[in-house]
Amino acid sequence: MSDQILQGLEVPAIIAKEECIYCFETPYNPEKPGSKEQQLTDSTKAAHTLNICLVCFQAVCPRHTPFHIEVGKHNDAQHFDYLNVAKVRKYEDMLDGEEDEDTNSSKKIKLQVIEKSRDEDYNDVWSLLHFESSQSSPHIVLKSNEANAAQTEKVDHVLNAKSQDLADQANVWELDIKPCKHVDSFSFANVQEKPLETHCSSCELTQNLWICLYCGNLGCGREQVGIEGHSHALEHFKSKNDHCLAIKLGSLSSSSFDLYCYACDDEVKFNDLQVLKTTLAKYGIDMDKKSADEKTLVELQVEQNMNWDFKMVDEKGQQLKQLNASQELGCGLINLGNSCYLNSTLQCLFNGGVKGWDTDMLGNSPSLNVVYPANNLKSQLTKLRTALKEEPTIYKQGIRPKSFKKCIGGSHEEFSSGRQQDALEFFTYFVDELDKKLFKNSDYNPNDLMKFMMEDRLQCQECHGVKYSTETSNVIQLPLQESNDAQDLEERINAYFSGEVIEFKCPNCKKMVNAVKKPAMRTFPDTLVINPIRIKIENWTPVKTSNLLTIPGLETPTEVLELTQYKGNGLQKDTETQLNDDNDEIQFEVNETFVNQLMEMGFTENACVRALYHTGNKDPELAMNWLFGHIEDADVNAEFIPPKKAKNDVNPEHISMMVGMGLDPKLCRKALILNNHDVTRSVDWVFNNMDDDGEIEELKEQSDTSKTYGHHDAKPYELSAIICHKGNSVHSGHYVAFIRKMVDGKPTWVLYNDEKIVVSNNFEEMMKNSYMLFYSRT
Repeated sequence: MSDQILQGLEVPAIIAKEECIYCFETPYNPEKPGSKEQQLTDSTKAAHTLNICLVCFQAVCPRHTPFHIEVGKHNDAQHFDYLNVAKVRKYEDMLDGEEDEDTNSSKKIKLQVIEKSRDEDYNDVWSLLHFESSQSSPHIVLKSNEANAAQTEKVDHVLNAKSQDLADQANVWELDIKPCKHVDSFSFANVQEKPLETHCSSCELTQNLWICLYCGNLGCGREQVGIEGHSHALEHFKSKNDHCLAIKLGSLSSSSFDLYCYACDDEVKFNDLQVLKTTLAKYGIDMDKKSADEKTLVELQVEQNMNWDFKMVDEKGQQLKQLNASQELGCGLINLGNSCYLNSTLQCLFNGGVKGWDTDMLGNSPSLNVVYPANNLKSQLTKLRTALKEEPTIYKQGIRPKSFKKCIGGSHEEFSSGRQQDALEFFTYFVDELDKKLFKNSDYNPNDLMKFMMEDRLQCQECHGVKYSTETSNVIQLPLQESNDAQDLEERINAYFSGEVIEFKCPNCKKMVNAVKKPAMRTFPDTLVINPIRIKIENWTPVKTSNLLTIPGLETPTEVLELTQYKGNGLQKDTETQLNDDNDEIQFEVNETFVNQLMEMGFTENACVRALYHTGNKDPELAMNWLFGHIEDADVNAEFIPPKKAKNDVNPEHISMMVGMGLDPKLCRKALILNNHDVTRSVDWVFNNMDDDGEIEELKEQSDTSKTYGHHDAKPYELSAIICHKGNSVHSGHYVAFIRKMVDGKPTWVLYNDEKIVVSNNFEEMMKNSYMLFYSRT
């Protein structure tokens, strides 16, 4: 019968064989065998095994194999034959004194994927199984130690097929550094010979030095990821903005280097190394004889991530109290490589950060209709929920949410990659994906627990007429003061709801006037998500701040956040006059003072007007940055006729905020208009539409949604969870989640740091690194 099963078996090149498609069981048995003679020979006797279906080539654990057989039957297919595989640790790899692969000290900084997996440390023990039905016990047709050469060769085709896990890792971890237009146009013809200095030209630093490729100036880099720097290399670029390419001196070797373009604000590379070598030679540098003596940018970022990740101690240096996976605490989520943003967000949603949030309405078991659950979002959510809420004690070492990440990331350029992402952006993306794909026509949507109606009140300061509008939101993005001083969350909330003065063309006054734009909460959500904006522009670069932020309810569970005073009640007909609903379109009116300032720098009037239009007409420095980025555009100096725009103009502060994240101003403006001025959704739109030209064919007024979310009455809020971001760069660092849980009968902060679950009351770290706050309505 074995030959009948194996004969004609067509094995695919890639097989997902590392994990059960319905749960997180794996075939790995890391326990040490007592001796070579004691190594397992019967795979079905192993503690951990998977059955690879020889029809669809998906891996299923023994517990779920009967269900998979039923799936086949339900879809008119017979999935009766399986290759049972157990991976048993090689005896020779378990010598005395050798550390296990999972010990912290053996973890190394890994910057790229080498096509090697942990399979090389294990022996494959297998059995060929046949089932008569889903109710029958398996019949062992053939064991690995009984197979002949031909049978072994056929089974080896399955065992040696490239793993889906390894294929996915190779795709997402490959560092995608490309040349830019400044690299392509660089020429060493005008480079003059110059002896290399021994320290920064503007200070005494001798490390973290960057050499300008155009003139040989040696300047120190930015202070980041644990290294000293004063940004003098950046200052050199600001004084000579055509000197944008610089190489980190300590990273130079014959085969690698850090090359940065300040104009593009990104790491780039030379395709023609000979041009680089010739240029460096003029400064007395022989690239072939150099060896790197400082960590690269990526190494420094990963090292900082690891220091936060693995030094699980409190402020006194004491080990934090470890907690075991349980029904109350859930289980940990193993970092897949820069997936901490996803892990922290999922823990807050599934594990009590949002009270009552659950996906149990989708069902607690897999669907018979889904043959390939890896590509089905509902199946992946069910699999994830079962592990986190129903069976966490099975996964004491945590689970790897790789199939979920691959499914939810889909074709999204960023979330399908292995690069670090922003937790708030993922939170918004995740909620939107569930709204669109799973809960669109559902009677109950758990995401509604976080939704509320935000009111905007606009009042003309001359005629005192008012205009009200409402929109649905699920987060308050709260600007912090641009200083290093300690701040208070309640004070920043009060400043946010105090409003701002903007320029506005009043339909009653028929002219540009000052108006007060003031937000308010028309309704209140069950869980309020607040994002303290910890991003500011420093030396033309977005950097993350670490201000101490006093947070109500952080140290005292009974302390609450009161928002009653910020309730909005809409138009008061007895005391307020509503502005006319003028449907005439409003022309863009440029700030002439800003135009004159920019023209003094040598830009043409048309270019200045164009830049101010695309950056919100608010700040000449933003417009100047835009000009530097578009100076080579063919039409930058052509006559600029501003397109008509709707009366609901975009908020310049929103434009500034998004541009500060490194996004294109033109795309930001379109995104804000299309997404009803919601910054979070607009950022997500830009990331999903990077190829969009930014042109707006037609602006349509968006009507208020017919559904009202949240509660009309205000109640106090208690702090239930915090997502923290550790690190001083917006493009790197590490996310963790703190969730308030009952431990030993007392409300306690529990830290979810990927797969580790510990008690932690490090309030200073929480105040310095808080990035998303979850407040639950009492």
